[in-house]
Amino acid sequence: MPGAMRAARTSPGRVWAARAAEAGFAVWLGATVLSQHPIRTFDRLRRYDRMNVLIPNWRFFAPHPAQHDCHLLYRTLSGTGEASLWKRASTITGRSWTHVVWDPARRREKGFLDLCNEFTNRTNKGLELTGSVPYRLMAAFVLRHIRHSDPDWPDITGYQFLIVQSGGYEESEELRYRFTSPFVPVTHDAPDARPRGPVEGSRRRPTEAGPPRRAETE
Repeated sequence: MPGAMRAARTSPGRVWAARAAEAGFAVWLGATVLSQHPIRTFDRLRRYDRMNVLIPNWRFFAPHPAQHDCHLLYRTLSGTGEASLWKRASTITGRSWTHVVWDPARRREKGFLDLCNEFTNRTNKGLELTGSVPYRLMAAFVLRHIRHSDPDWPDITGYQFLIVQSGGYEESEELRYRFTSPFVPVTHDAPDARPRGPVEGSRRRPTEAGPPRRAETE
């Protein structure tokens, strides 16, 4: 029979090669599955993957999925030293079916969320935030928003930002104020008006300015 004749013509070397390939695939599949386990002990298998390309990480949001939304508020300082009301500097875009294919705003939201998480982690560890890379990135983000969106930009001499954490759709959860920055000066004659440091002599000191009430953040 043709099948029997074809099997007879198969060399022992090819049989061993096929068995070795099957065994290698089984080992790789087992290591991949174990590496997704929430217990980090199984991450030791990744030490054999020196280039971090053979054993993927499919944990995604596990073992601690995101449970809160992060909001960025700011207020500005006028030339006369008056502080404005708190305003929003971040937005959460509503989801639609088209976002499965194309959602460019998601990259900005993800970057902002990562910054908020870094602020929280550094705060929990008691690390200094002012002057750190996350602080400078957040300050630059707020400044760019003010320059492009705030109608009072020509008269603004400084600004302050506030990071607020909410329960998202869980409206019964109280707001948590994670970080309040000092007032940052704005130099309009600079090439890009980058923030330099706290404003001196403002009428309302950062330590005296309490967080906004819920009604002011709407």
